[in-house]
Amino acid sequence: MTVETKFPGTLQERLELGPGIVRLPASWVEYVDLLQECEYQIEYENQHIILMSIATNPHEAIVSNIIIALGRYFQDDDNLLILSSNRHVFSKEFKADYAPDAHVVKGKPVEHTLREGLTANLNPRIVFEVLSPSTRERDWNEKLPVYKKFPSVQQIIYVEQSRPFVSVYTRMDNSERWENVDYDKMEQAFLVEGKPVLLKDLYRKIDFAKPVQ
Repeated sequence: MTVETKFPGTLQERLELGPGIVRLPASWVEYVDLLQECEYQIEYENQHIILMSIATNPHEAIVSNIIIALGRYFQDDDNLLILSSNRHVFSKEFKADYAPDAHVVKGKPVEHTLREGLTANLNPRIVFEVLSPSTRERDWNEKLPVYKKFPSVQQIIYVEQSRPFVSVYTRMDNSERWENVDYDKMEQAFLVEGKPVLLKDLYRKIDFAKPVQ
C-alpha cells in the first residue's frame, strides 16, 4: 500500500477530513515517507502522525507578528536564529517531531537527520506556539511536557489567538524547574533574551470581536 492511498498527502485530501487535527497510527518510517511529499503540516508523537488543521488568518497574523517582533530586536545578533514552522524540532527522548509556530536557536543549529536530505533541529532555545481551538488541548497536555525536556530550551511561550493572553514558561537556573507567568493586558510585556516584547505588538491587526474558528 502506498503512502498516497494510506495517508492523505494532498491539501484537498486533508480538507476533506474536516477541521481540527487528525491522529493516525503510524510507524516512524511511514511518517517520514509522508513528510517528504505532504502538502500540509504534519507532526509525529506517540507513534501517531498528527495531521494539522489549516491555519486561520488570525493565527498566521500572530505568527507573523512574533517573527517581526523578534527580528526587530535580534536582527543584528548573529548568535540568534529565528525560524518559522517550516523548520521542525526533534526530540530524541520522545521520538517526537514538531513544527512549532516559531522557534529561536542560539549559536549553530544542531541538526538531526530524519532521512537523507531531511533534517530537524535538536537545540531550540525559545519555542512559540499560537493556540487555537483545535490545538489548544494538545499544545498544553502533550507538547508542553516534551518541550520542557529539551535540554536547550530556556523559554516556552504560548500565545492565545482568541483573546489577549500569553503564558510564558522560563527555565530556572538551568534546572528542571520552570517559572510560569501569564499576561493578559495589551500594554504588558515579557522578556525574551532580556528584551521586552509587548502583547500589543503580537496582537497587531487582530480583531478579537470576530470568533476564532
